[in-house]
Amino acid sequence: MKLLVLDGNSILNRAFYGIRLLTTKDGLYTNGIYGFLTIFHRLLEETSPDAVAVAFDM
Repeated sequence: MKLLVLDGNSILNRAFYGIRLLTTKDGLYTNGIYGFLTIFHRLLEETSPDAVAVAFDM
């Protein structure tokens, strides 16, 4: 069984500051979630895990 374990805070931080700012028409920043999901999708495609765990700090 292949398990993919991710540090969600690290990926979200990298995504938010690593790509250009994206916002909604109301000014809400969306680049963080867009980047996170892009990285997450790429990792799923590259590794084809059986299970995934994403951990976030509180």
